[in-house]
Amino acid sequence: MDNTYSEVIIKTVPKMVLAQYAVISRYPETDAAIHMENWINNSGIRKKTNEELRLIGWDFPFISDEQLGFGMRGYVSACILPEKINYDPEDMEIAEIAENRYATLTIKEPHIDALRIIPNGYKKIFDYIENNGITQSWENRVTFEEEYTRGDTRYLDIYIPIL
Repeated sequence: MDNTYSEVIIKTVPKMVLAQYAVISRYPETDAAIHMENWINNSGIRKKTNEELRLIGWDFPFISDEQLGFGMRGYVSACILPEKINYDPEDMEIAEIAENRYATLTIKEPHIDALRIIPNGYKKIFDYIENNGITQSWENRVTFEEEYTRGDTRYLDIYIPIL
């Protein structure tokens, strides 16, 4: 049995306050994540909380035809900020994602064959949404991913907003 994908589940994600950074480049996921990790390490935010800091990200669609012609794409990396600390991030935009319902699944070891496995994860969620008569809602909402490690295993959670 293939355990690459979890079952699709519906969950409500509470409001999130984010420090976010968008980049347009040939490797935007990597570039944005490196910038965000550097900000986290240099800002001292880890010392202000006992909570594990979580990073999420999503595609940044506002790129020009010229940038596309150079093989560039856009991506946003964001750190979910703990509620109980004061922060005044330099070089970071602060944003909020309101509480929303999402269809989500977890992918185990997504980078073994990322160009096949990750899009197929999205397909599984979209199929679930369609087959169960669920309404997607993109207005003022964002689809995002959260990547993390547990033990020696890498995971990727995909979140697609629904009503």
